[in-house]
Amino acid sequence: MVWNAGGDPYTRDVWPVERTIPGVDASHDEMLPYVGPAAALPLWSLFARLPFRAARIVWEAMLVVAVVAIVAGSLLVAGGRHTRARIVVALVLAATCGPVVSGFTLGQAALVGAAATILGFAALERRPAWAIPAALVAAIQPNLALSLAVRLLDRRAVIALALAAGIFLALTLAIGGGVHGFLAYLRLLRVHGAAERYITIQHTVPALAASFGASHPLASAIGGAASLVALAAVVAAAIRLRRQPALAACVAIALLPIAVPFFHEHDFSIDLLPAIVLFTRGDARVRALAGIATVMTLVDWFGFAQRPQATVQIACLVVCVAAAAAILASRDDRASRGEAIARFAPLVAAAVLAAGCIPLAHAFAAPTWPETLGPYHAPPGADISTIWGEEGRRSGLAAIVPAWSVLRAIPLLGCVLFAYATTIVSSRTASATLASESPLHGPVVQ
Repeated sequence: MVWNAGGDPYTRDVWPVERTIPGVDASHDEMLPYVGPAAALPLWSLFARLPFRAARIVWEAMLVVAVVAIVAGSLLVAGGRHTRARIVVALVLAATCGPVVSGFTLGQAALVGAAATILGFAALERRPAWAIPAALVAAIQPNLALSLAVRLLDRRAVIALALAAGIFLALTLAIGGGVHGFLAYLRLLRVHGAAERYITIQHTVPALAASFGASHPLASAIGGAASLVALAAVVAAAIRLRRQPALAACVAIALLPIAVPFFHEHDFSIDLLPAIVLFTRGDARVRALAGIATVMTLVDWFGFAQRPQATVQIACLVVCVAAAAAILASRDDRASRGEAIARFAPLVAAAVLAAGCIPLAHAFAAPTWPETLGPYHAPPGADISTIWGEEGRRSGLAAIVPAWSVLRAIPLLGCVLFAYATTIVSSRTASATLASESPLHGPVVQ
């Protein structure tokens, strides 16, 4: 509505509109800034022209489609044949996992960005031309779309992604005020990133380090080092897995929250792809690791601290995620010790983590914005990103509480486990390929 009326959506102009939204407390300031790319403004403009209730219904329908697309795209990337039962279980996993529940409840565009990114990976293998619109849509969530860069060693992917990037940049310049507007947007991202870098809604290494008590310069240094390691691992995966693009995608997606400076809980919805790929392609050991990683990454463990009154509800979702992971990790036609471990690993992991996380979370309850903001009124001359950072601090989201870091570290460790399990699959696939091509051996039977 702000943009439609000729206002600047990157400034405090958004608050007069936000305060009219049902459920917002207009008696004090609780501004939520818009930091998305200018190219997405025409889309939000269309929603703004609808009555609020109608816009909400349409957007919720789009989010449902996005969740289905996340699962469908992941199954396409995984390859192979999938029974109806396993497709249904994969949908259950997606519908009950913490990032998707959070994203749907908060109406986050991250679900659309995750779906478009995953469909982009699928399209690059089948019809690269379709990767262009997929990448364009994915760019509304740039921190997720960056994972597509792991395919830049493939000529067809380079062409498709370069065209998408060119179109997106042209739209951004045309809609966002040309080069001057684009540079202003980059400055906004820098200011907003600085305002939000160390608060608890960030699931990144610097935010965790700060919550453990590290000074901000030290936390940034730790985060920078971790980011360099993650980027090096992704580059190595891009080179080593050129002929195994699905596995390269798994590594890139798994290491995203460590490599990028901006990652929220609902962004983990994109990790449904490595989960489904590893459940499909892995042996018993890999599926056991993937099951554990799924429970670690796709459960909102920090939610037990932020919403202690919803402990039973979150625990039920934990059971659903663990059960779905156990079914996807199992192979009905085989009975062995390894298969039993793969089947029960996610259930055991869920029980152990819940037994530790629930009492820890209840002992160190965490605040939520805007419920704990209080009667805040922004200084007249402050920009919206500075106001947003102050709102986070006043809400208690910048407090130094190591227990919160422990809870938020679990998904990151799960992502590392996804990446590790992927390396096992790639190593065994490469060994099998070499053996099958050796003149000293006959064909390898998989």
